[in-house]
Amino acid sequence: MVLKNVLVYQNGEFVKKDLHVEGKFFVSNSSGLIFDFSGMYLMPGFVDSHAHILGVGHKYGYLNLEQIDSQEKLLNLIKNCNDAVIKGRGWSEQILGGYPDKNLLDQINKPVILKRRCGHIAVLNKAAMSVVGIYKNDGIFKENELDLIEEKLKDENPEKFFKIGEQKFLEHGVTFVHSDDLHGISWDQLKKILMNSRIRIFEKLYFPTINDLIEFDDFGDLTEKVYVKGVKIFADGSLGGKTAYLSLPYPDEVQYRGVKLLDSDQIENFARVSSQKNLQLSVHAIGDAAVHEVAEVYQKYPGNRIIHAQLVRKSDLPLLKKSYFSIQPHFAFEDQELIKKRIPQDLDVLKYDFLRFFKEGYKISFSTDAPVSPEDPKYVIEKALKMGFNLREAIELYTVAGAKAAGFDNIGRIEQGYLADFAIYERNPLKLEDDPIAVYVSGELVWKK
Repeated sequence: MVLKNVLVYQNGEFVKKDLHVEGKFFVSNSSGLIFDFSGMYLMPGFVDSHAHILGVGHKYGYLNLEQIDSQEKLLNLIKNCNDAVIKGRGWSEQILGGYPDKNLLDQINKPVILKRRCGHIAVLNKAAMSVVGIYKNDGIFKENELDLIEEKLKDENPEKFFKIGEQKFLEHGVTFVHSDDLHGISWDQLKKILMNSRIRIFEKLYFPTINDLIEFDDFGDLTEKVYVKGVKIFADGSLGGKTAYLSLPYPDEVQYRGVKLLDSDQIENFARVSSQKNLQLSVHAIGDAAVHEVAEVYQKYPGNRIIHAQLVRKSDLPLLKKSYFSIQPHFAFEDQELIKKRIPQDLDVLKYDFLRFFKEGYKISFSTDAPVSPEDPKYVIEKALKMGFNLREAIELYTVAGAKAAGFDNIGRIEQGYLADFAIYERNPLKLEDDPIAVYVSGELVWKK
């Protein structure tokens, strides 16, 4: 395939040239079909180094609660839903004015499960709790309790939600997602879904216990686009859910410091077994005390990954020099109210200091954490520029850096020998205004507007 007269992104600018693709790769010369792309712009496909494809599908396939700003509107939305089990995602106290009112939800005779935007807290009505088999007066479930809910109230058609999520990423020019989807779904179901993926995927599998990881032996390349070579665990929860694990009590608490889901010994067990199986371990850690648990382990197990790292002690940062970071620059702006309300004033830590990480040579890559935030790279890059990154750096961190975090040195550039993952735009994409009109993965057209 030859793409003639196309404006190709090269090191921060566009160069007009003929581009050659043979099989899955960019090459110096090729035969086959010739396409005239005069006036079109070509960018490497974006690499989202941490997101949830199924979760994005849920965001658009369930009730989207992101803009619901009153309990009355929430109740009306639920009443008009015809689903046998009503699921919603995206509420926040800042917009809704508090948690969903369980007493109002109890007016609905069908099960109702409403997840906070962070995904670490849900409110259930009486009918849903009856199915789950656990009753709470306030209907609030957190962290590991959500696994019980997902086990009892599974999606009937997870394939549908995966396709929705996949489509949303492709529409924004994302060709590679480091995804985390093994929640409320069996491995057999997920494996079947991944086999038909159009998008490139580095799948991080979640294991509740170390024995689950030890007994699992189905890692490897599922297809030429899908790699099941990662492990995902949680050291703590979220700042929004007040379950991030801090070294000092939350400002409105006497002793409560959040939720410590794993200690350093448990994390080290996962790191050791992951290393034995030649897998990359990714640990979710937001609070400084949780990051500390991870840092102590990672100095002994280089090449693994920490996800989020929003609050980091200065003394812990050097311990993570040989680790990868999947970070979200937009959280520094989305979380402004949380930073004021949830972080103790006496907590001497680096707060969302991702530009410092980058300038000091730490291996960071950008991600959305969608569906927590929009799955659109433009949104993330705009916030990165506001943080102080320049545009060329931001694109590098959203392409090549994400690929390298998953162990790939041939993804993220428009160069000979690189996999032909790219997107075509009608107008200059560096203006951060437009989405692509076509997306290719491994030289194959996988989405067209």
